[in-house]
Amino acid sequence: MTIEAVSGRAPRLSPVSESRRQLLFIAAFLGIAAIMPFFLDGYWQRVLIFTFVNIALASSWNVIGGVAGYPSFGHGAFFGIGAYTSALLMIRGDYPLVVAILGGGLAAGLFALCFIPLFRQRGFYFALSTLAAQLAVENIVRNWSFTRGIEAWDMGWNFPDIGSLNFFYYLMLGLLGLCLVSIVFLLGSRVGYALKAIHKDEVVAASVGIPTTRYKAIALVFSAVWPGMLGAAYGPFLVFISPDNVFNLTITLNMILIAIFGGIGTVIGPVLGGLVLSVIDQIAWANFLEYHHLIYGLMIVAIISFWPGGLVSLIAKWRAR
Repeated sequence: MTIEAVSGRAPRLSPVSESRRQLLFIAAFLGIAAIMPFFLDGYWQRVLIFTFVNIALASSWNVIGGVAGYPSFGHGAFFGIGAYTSALLMIRGDYPLVVAILGGGLAAGLFALCFIPLFRQRGFYFALSTLAAQLAVENIVRNWSFTRGIEAWDMGWNFPDIGSLNFFYYLMLGLLGLCLVSIVFLLGSRVGYALKAIHKDEVVAASVGIPTTRYKAIALVFSAVWPGMLGAAYGPFLVFISPDNVFNLTITLNMILIAIFGGIGTVIGPVLGGLVLSVIDQIAWANFLEYHHLIYGLMIVAIISFWPGGLVSLIAKWRAR
């Protein structure tokens, strides 16, 4: 009889088994989502598109904020940079959408390198520094003639051939799938183990020879590239791009809330958090409009207060029972 059988606890999964389970979950989720347009109308397809984007943004933020332990309050800047890069490439450069998406990710990744000096700070100070960086980028965009300042970019009128709702649905679903799979492989690699060590105790990690700054920079660039690509793909779907809708602070706030609600530092957590919060948000908006923000806020407070590990820890406790 094994120790696990005597103690009543489930055996701990090996890293390979854990990654395999995560990939199976992602495959099942993507498969179900792929057939949903056959059963849903246009309104719910748009809701799912927003949900896919929010899950991918929260998952990418989770790499630096949850796994590495450096919560960024300025990640919305990468989304906005990707959206404006898409507008510049597609409207002024007449490049196709796929080039704009790759360009948005590249621009966001290069800009993330400017955040590396902020790693000298931790916790609250790092979060405020990244927030200040996003506000600075937004101010530059608002006052720079090259980006048209506060004038909106009309991308829907310029590219009617990619205006199909199904096109954007599967585009966002595909980007979400690639984002989640890449995170699984990242966390199962040497970089992932180093980031977990840094989160647990950065001083000890550095003392055993882990180049902490290098791995934190890798995590930051990785978590910035995906918001940049998503922003570039999301621009034509929004039709109108302006600093108000792509540099909005609620974009960063949603990343953080979804990750915490689902289970920070996990792969599956942001997926569950994004799905549940999106459903609750739509139900509250449709039936209890005057109490919409109250219901949404109470749910988040309840999870943080009673289940700090998020929905993932709640499900784990239920399975253990």
